[in-house]
Amino acid sequence: MLCCVGLFGGMAVGQSLGGPWTVIAPAAGFGIGFLADMKLMKGMHGKKAQPQQPAPAQAASDAQPALVVPPGDGKPPYPIQDLGKV
Repeated sequence: MLCCVGLFGGMAVGQSLGGPWTVIAPAAGFGIGFLADMKLMKGMHGKKAQPQQPAPAQAASDAQPALVVPPGDGKPPYPIQDLGKV
């Protein structure tokens, strides 16, 4: 942002002074503004790009393993209604 302000300010100064300053002043203004941008925005880089993530949940030491269903005879424990063609 400041590099653009420096560029336009340098253009205004260069146009008023004339001669070689028409080229020198905008380049100098842009360079000074760019250095100011880098100096002022150094601490802002990447602050909002990293969202806060909660810590991973840890299982308690006495947690039980998942329920394992023993193999049966292949029939469901409840009756299934035949709905025909779905």
